[in-house]
Amino acid sequence: MFCPRCGTWAPDDTATCPLCGLALQDPDSPRPQAQLRVVPEVVTRVTYGGFWRRLVAVLLDTIILYFPAATVRVLLGLSAIGMFDPETSASWVATTFEFLLDFIYATAFLCSSARGTLGMQVMDLHVTDLKGDRISFARATGRYFATVLSILTFGVGYLMQLFTSRRQTLHDLVSGTVVVRPTPARDSLQAPVMRLVP
Repeated sequence: MFCPRCGTWAPDDTATCPLCGLALQDPDSPRPQAQLRVVPEVVTRVTYGGFWRRLVAVLLDTIILYFPAATVRVLLGLSAIGMFDPETSASWVATTFEFLLDFIYATAFLCSSARGTLGMQVMDLHVTDLKGDRISFARATGRYFATVLSILTFGVGYLMQLFTSRRQTLHDLVSGTVVVRPTPARDSLQAPVMRLVP
């Protein structure tokens, strides 16, 4: 508002003019209160990644990672699908390579704009944080190492997905992530939301 005496601008809830001191509001008059109005807002439906879809994505990633790992094992004089032998240095080198390849593959894809490994992309899955945003490299790293917990529980950590409301496995719960399916724009809807409007 503007002061009718000197023309100085003042916020609407100002009692007196900051320049000339004129009373801008009657102290006895009721102040306008905020009203509750219904405002339409776009709401996106969230579809969480199901157990079988995620399982197929893991199998696809395993196949993708098998070929470079098997190639290195063969080049080192080991069998393509041999077990780890702690007494041979070649086995240590092969195992270290497989671990680094798996780690870089998982974390780099999860924190990229793709938001998922190649297997997840084929199965139309994304990994996000609990707000639906892309995860950071640190969170992707934490999620990768948290999968050890799901393995150490003899697979129970993976089966937890069947009983959690957001279809989260144990390593999802530990790292604060969720696996979702991208929602097309046509699946968004306008829902009434109550808001205080002055």
